[in-house]
Amino acid sequence: MVILFVTPCLRKKGENPKGGGLETYLFRVSGALKKMGHEPVILSLGDEDMHYVEDGIEIFFVAYSGSPIKNKLLRMVCRRVGRSITINRKVKELVQERNVDIVQFSSLMGLAACYYGKTPAVMRLSSYAKIYYRECGDIGRAELYIMSLFERLAARRCNAVFAPSYINADTFAKDIHRKVSVIESPFWNDSIEYDKSIYHEKLFGKKYFLFIGRLHFEKGILIIADILEQFFIQNPGYYFVCCGADGMIGGKNSVRILQKAAGKHKDRFLYMNSLPHVFLYPIIKHADFVISPSIMENFSNSCMEAMYFERVVIGTMGTSFEQLIDNGRSGLLCVPGDAGSLLDKMNIAAAMNREQKEEMGQNAKRRIEKLAPEYTVTKLLQYYQYVIDNI
Repeated sequence: MVILFVTPCLRKKGENPKGGGLETYLFRVSGALKKMGHEPVILSLGDEDMHYVEDGIEIFFVAYSGSPIKNKLLRMVCRRVGRSITINRKVKELVQERNVDIVQFSSLMGLAACYYGKTPAVMRLSSYAKIYYRECGDIGRAELYIMSLFERLAARRCNAVFAPSYINADTFAKDIHRKVSVIESPFWNDSIEYDKSIYHEKLFGKKYFLFIGRLHFEKGILIIADILEQFFIQNPGYYFVCCGADGMIGGKNSVRILQKAAGKHKDRFLYMNSLPHVFLYPIIKHADFVISPSIMENFSNSCMEAMYFERVVIGTMGTSFEQLIDNGRSGLLCVPGDAGSLLDKMNIAAAMNREQKEEMGQNAKRRIEKLAPEYTVTKLLQYYQYVIDNI
């Protein structure tokens, strides 16, 4: 089967990962499909037209220059329409040249809104702006409406819609008055060998808890900041390590927010940028526990990675983490947006003995084993075939 994946963004060959969950998903699912004998092709918007092959997978970029319109909301609409028209011209070309069996669009930016091809198309709901940004950002109501509208318009142009998260699937289904299936994202370890140089240089011998991901508001950075100094005071043996792209919150640099929040203990806060898995995995493997206090989440890649390495993960209730974590058995869940709840769970994790952490970690890995490609990607292929057979 030839599957064309259409995405608004992707790191180019040789670039460091940008840290986005969509990017990680695309490389995992396309790699798994390739190993299973299928032919995935990836198409992304970019700043220039480009084509190359990476790990046996064809990757295309098509340039979009933006809109010169000054009015913010009108520019937002025009950019979304322009991006969709631009990328769907290339979709039409690739469908013919590569004999594509099915097209999979990301929901982000509503790229399928101007898709009028005859080839079957599905949309994967990466997130839903209506709930994601309502909970997580400073974005205005009109902008939020435009973002959500284009996601719904894109869904109308596709034969079927699926999501990895039950929470997002249920909410979106009510708004589009259609069924949204749930297909969990695959996980497999893409690094055969690890490079431990960064771990040995900066973390060897240190006891640390870890955050992985973009340092954005929705990931709970301000919640961490609220309790960071208090945790350091109560647990003097710990360092806090952040691995992920820096961000801005309320006009302030996220790393500086956390440095300031650590107070007199700022030397125990260690920041690293986004790292390729070959460097990141040894850091995860030696973490005492991992925190993911997201206010809203889809199906967290960082949570899957930490659970795979048998780490105790602290996630949040009602944000899709409960789909992965059985609270108290395969991880811990706190209340989203509640700093006190996060601190309580962190203190519980810090107080656990080695045997308790190992038992919880083993339970976590057993859950992640159920996300292996032979289960999740096989289910995705069956979904594709169902759509193809029933259009």
